[in-house]
Amino acid sequence: MVKTEQRHLRLKEILLAKKADVEKDIRQHMARQVGPENEHRLDSALDQGDLSSIDMGEGVDLALLEMRNKTRKAIDQALLRLEEGSYGYCEECSGEIEEKRLKVMPFAQLCIVCQRKKEELEKIEKEETLRDTDSA
Repeated sequence: MVKTEQRHLRLKEILLAKKADVEKDIRQHMARQVGPENEHRLDSALDQGDLSSIDMGEGVDLALLEMRNKTRKAIDQALLRLEEGSYGYCEECSGEIEEKRLKVMPFAQLCIVCQRKKEELEKIEKEETLRDTDSA
């Protein structure tokens, strides 16, 4: 097997494992909210409509559930990029994103070097905006 194909398979395993974890977490969270009498309805495959169609009742932490669903969507997008052949490569420099980074953040689109540069630029822009606001 070619080295690129092996990397492709490892990355796919990482994504599918992370997606399974996130979906399990979503199902468990929803099951706690809807109660055991309706838990059987959560065993089916989740889609975007499921999250909005289930009446979650009072006290549901929708922000947390929404964050988990966004993570699931980001993983789905990463799986699409994997099939297209663009997953695992930095969108800025086109270099390979290290697998250890992808294990931690499987939907990362930038390598660590480009991510740090981006964060530095954002920090500088924020400081300039604050400075401009203070001087006005």
